[in-house]
Amino acid sequence: MISSKTIEDAIYNLCVEANTTLNDDVFNKILNAYNSEENVDAKQALGLILTNAKMAQEKKMPLCQDTGQVLVFVKGKCFPEYLNDDINKGVERAYEENFYRKSVVQNAIFDRQNTKTNTPCIIYTKIADIEGLEIELLLKGAGSENVSAIEMLPPTSSEDEILEFIVSVVKKAGSKACPPYFIGIGIGGTIEHAGLLSKKTLLLEKNIDEKHEELASKIKNAINKLGIGVAGLGGNSTALDVKILTDFTHIACMPVAVTINCHSSRHAKCILDEFNPQKTKDSKIQSFNLPLNEISIDHMRVNTSEIEKLKSLKKGDNILLSGTIYTARDMAHKRLVELIEKGEELPFDLKNSIIFYAGPCPCSGDCIVGSIGPTTSSRMDKFAPVLYKNGVLATIGKGERSDKVKESIKETGGLYFTVIGGIACYLSEKFIKKELIAFEDLGTEAIYKFEVKELPLRLDFN
Repeated sequence: MISSKTIEDAIYNLCVEANTTLNDDVFNKILNAYNSEENVDAKQALGLILTNAKMAQEKKMPLCQDTGQVLVFVKGKCFPEYLNDDINKGVERAYEENFYRKSVVQNAIFDRQNTKTNTPCIIYTKIADIEGLEIELLLKGAGSENVSAIEMLPPTSSEDEILEFIVSVVKKAGSKACPPYFIGIGIGGTIEHAGLLSKKTLLLEKNIDEKHEELASKIKNAINKLGIGVAGLGGNSTALDVKILTDFTHIACMPVAVTINCHSSRHAKCILDEFNPQKTKDSKIQSFNLPLNEISIDHMRVNTSEIEKLKSLKKGDNILLSGTIYTARDMAHKRLVELIEKGEELPFDLKNSIIFYAGPCPCSGDCIVGSIGPTTSSRMDKFAPVLYKNGVLATIGKGERSDKVKESIKETGGLYFTVIGGIACYLSEKFIKKELIAFEDLGTEAIYKFEVKELPLRLDFN
C-alpha cells in the first residue's frame, strides 16, 4: 500500500511543478503562436509570456499570481483510507512553504473567510485497472473560470449550433481571462458531468480520435476569427488549442460545457507505486533559449506625479509607469465605497491616485512582492464610478469595462490602463517598495502602497 507520506509528498511536488513550470505541450503551443504571429503588439505580448515562463521556472516562482483552485484526479484499483486528507495536506504544505497565494474561502455565500491554506481542494477518484495510483493535478484560476459556461441545448442541436454556442462564450469572455486560451469542451451526461468532462480535456495531450479532432479544429478556427488575440490586442491567436470529450446522455438532453483556461494551462501528472514513489516528465523549457533580443518594449516613460502628461495620453498608447500606485480589488473596493457612503475617513487620499486591480502572492524574506498581475477589471465595475468621482485618476487591470464605467471615466477625466495578464513573475521585478495601508485581514486583497519602476501598461480608455 502506498503510504500517506508518499501521497502527500507527490501532491506537494505536483503543486510546485504546476505553479512554476509550463509543460512542454503548452509551452510549444505558445512558442508556435509567437513564431507565426504577425501583429506586432500581440507578438510582443507572446514574447513576454514566454519570458515569464522562463523566469518562473528559473526562480521557482508562480507563473501567475492566481495560484488557483486545486483540482486533483486520481485513478487506481483501490484508494487509501486517508487519501483526501493526504492530498489536502500536500496542497496546504506546498502553498505555505512556497508562498503561493491562498484563495479558497470557507463557504461561497455564508462564510467568505479565507481558509488560509488553499484547501479544501476538489478531488475526483476513478476506479481503473492500473498498478499504483495515477494522479493528475490541475490549477484553475478564477479569471478564466468566471467566464466559463454551460448550456442545456436541445437534443436535436447540430454541430453548427453547438459551435455557435461555444464561440459565443469565448466572444463574451473577450480579453477578461488572459487570452490566448486553451478551450475545454464537454458534451454529454448531465449538467455536472458535462462540466467535469470539460475540465478533463485540459489534461489531454491530444483529442481522443479523428472525429473529436475535426470538430475541435473547426471550433478553434471559428474562435480565432473573432480576432480577440493575445491580451485583447488582436492577431492570429485567440485559441491556442481546443479539446473535446463527449459521452452518453439522456434522449432529451444535449449538455454542452465550455471551460476557458488562460494561456498558462497549469497541470502536472505523476504515477505512484510501491517501488517508484513518483514518476514525472522533465520539462524542456530550462534548456530553451528565448529570443529575448526580439522582445523590445518601446514605451513612453511616465511618472505617476506627471498628471497632465498622463491625461494627455491617447487610447492605445504604451507607457512604462514609475512612481506610486495602490493595489486593491474586490473586498477592498467594497469597504472603500462603504466608507465613502458613511462619510468616514479613507485609508489613503484618492485624489489623483492610481489603483492596480491586483492580489499578489506573498513572498519570503526581504523581497518586495511575489508574483503579481492584473485581475479581471469588470468585477470592480460596480465600485469604479464612485471611486473615479471621488478623485481616482486611473485604474489598472485586464479586460473590458461596462458602459457605465466608461461614462464615469469620460465625465471625470479619468484613465483605464491594461497590463498583460499571465506575466506575474516578470511584473514582480517592477515593484521596488511596499507599505501596507489598510484591511490587513483581507490577506491578498489588502490595500498596499507600492513604488513601481517602468511598469508596462497600455491606455485602453480615457
